Amino acid sequence: MVEFRVLTDEGVQMFRTFLEESARSGEPAPTHLLNDRTYSKDFTPKIHIAMSMKFESKQDFGRYLVKVFDDAGVTRQMISKNRNFWTSLVLRYFDQFCSVDSNGRRKVPMEKKDQYEKYPKFIPRYISSGSEQSLRGRRHYALGPYLIYDYNKNTEHQADVLLSGSLDSWGDDVEQTAGRIEVISNKNLIGVIRLLYWDEEAGSLRRGYSTKTRPGNINRLVADLRNQMKLTADWYSMSAKEIYDSLPEEYDFWKRKRGD
Repeated sequence: MVEFRVLTDEGVQMFRTFLEESARSGEPAPTHLLNDRTYSKDFTPKIHIAMSMKFESKQDFGRYLVKVFDDAGVTRQMISKNRNFWTSLVLRYFDQFCSVDSNGRRKVPMEKKDQYEKYPKFIPRYISSGSEQSLRGRRHYALGPYLIYDYNKNTEHQADVLLSGSLDSWGDDVEQTAGRIEVISNKNLIGVIRLLYWDEEAGSLRRGYSTKTRPGNINRLVADLRNQMKLTADWYSMSAKEIYDSLPEEYDFWKRKRGD
């Protein structure tokens, strides 16, 4: 176990430089920045994490973070808007988020057109609006799983439908859910997603669930349809089964998959 330290702004920039110049060629992650008082600092209250932890899924990762933070007395409100905190977590476990392949190289996801941050999966984006700044973590490898798990930790399945994949799998469908607090905080809606798209026998999501050209896809459910239904129904007060039964015909394909 080591005491968790948080990168300074200079440390974040050094990490960004590594992503830009060295990560793709398979160079070791600059985890030494987390021990260098020039580039990192203590965090209060103290958090201790296991450097050797290996996570089988995003759900395992989210569960571990919630437990460690709870043990340290760290609440979601204390850390959810701290860019450097979440950047430091990705750096600490970097090889699990961005592994070296058989050719000695890494794939480093980048958003060339993002005006705020080229590497939002590693460094959460600050979005400026006038004099205000907010943190957007929907694309972020660590903040996204943490938020989804923390909001659903007391449910039966603990959002496994959204967190079943490995740490380095973070598709548009997860971004669409993680980026909407009204989705990840609505346990009934998460239950609907599981009813529609989860293959219980395989223990995974059904193929095509996020294909935007396919009727009844998850992106349509959490965006357009959810907003339309707000006008006539309260998905927070309805059970998952009640929402499921009220869905339009375009979702019948997925219902038949379940045998309904």
